[in-house]
Amino acid sequence: MKKFFSKDSFVLSTFNANQKRQSLIVAIALIISFIFSAYTFFNAMYAFADCIGSIVCASFDAALRDATRSLPTFLSFLMSLWGLLLFHGLFRNVSDEKRVKSLKKNAVALLAFAAVNFVAIIVMLIMGKYHSLVDGSPSPLYPLDSILYSLVYVALGVFALIYLNKLQEKLPYEVPSRGPVVKKARGFYCTFVTFWMLIAIFSFAAFTIGLFIQDFKAGYILYSIGLILVYCLNFLFLAVWEFYYNELKEENKKAFLLPLAIFGLIISILVTAFYFLGLGASLDGPSNAGFGILPVAFAASVNIATMIVVATPVIVSIVALIKGIIARKK
Repeated sequence: MKKFFSKDSFVLSTFNANQKRQSLIVAIALIISFIFSAYTFFNAMYAFADCIGSIVCASFDAALRDATRSLPTFLSFLMSLWGLLLFHGLFRNVSDEKRVKSLKKNAVALLAFAAVNFVAIIVMLIMGKYHSLVDGSPSPLYPLDSILYSLVYVALGVFALIYLNKLQEKLPYEVPSRGPVVKKARGFYCTFVTFWMLIAIFSFAAFTIGLFIQDFKAGYILYSIGLILVYCLNFLFLAVWEFYYNELKEENKKAFLLPLAIFGLIISILVTAFYFLGLGASLDGPSNAGFGILPVAFAASVNIATMIVVATPVIVSIVALIKGIIARKK
């Protein structure tokens, strides 16, 4: 057990003080982008649910009006997601001139997203699309929060460009980069990780907001606890993969993956079983207790989205288990 947490198991143990500080700064920027991505995705889901609801009711004019009014919400999510991918790329994935140039283009694109979002809000304020700078929907501070997101990402985009310029002078990259994705599995890998990341960033917002708005009484306590645990597991699994497994030395990845996968599968099965136990006790839980967290799942009387969120930890654990078995046989 001790070896799983020994500092010698991680590539960080080979870094000097400057390299550790550099990794810490980028990790902080990555975490900030993750949090912003979570809440902008959450708001975008609410806005999208309104548009879907209008379409279902055949109110296409209302759907177009809602979509136009919510444009900064959608742009904020795209901007924060772009930032998340950019800083993930900066986190020990820079090893040559070509990669640096690619990330620079992404940093410029991030600044462009932020500028367009800022201008769009100001234009719609002038046009009277909002009653004031704080209109209150889909988030309490909307559209002011979108302006603040834009300003934060201007700062992060500038930071990324400065960081890359300094890094470019030190190529080849001093610290070990993460291993490249195997080409024959690249399509599946990238699709799977992107899907998992979207579930995880939504689950983070759903977990933190759900602690305050979930119905933990009136007969829904088991269902609500089960749903909260599922949300928690989704983003915790991603955090373990990103900041634990991907930071292991290559030889330790092969040795540790299978035990981690088995442990993760046991935990995910127990949490999923608890969720269905709560669902059995309150069959109307998804439409009553769960609606406030994931309205898009019920905007057209469909409950598929919730089932996808519930199933994700189990699917991730099974994929890790298969990968761990294959790695042991090589």
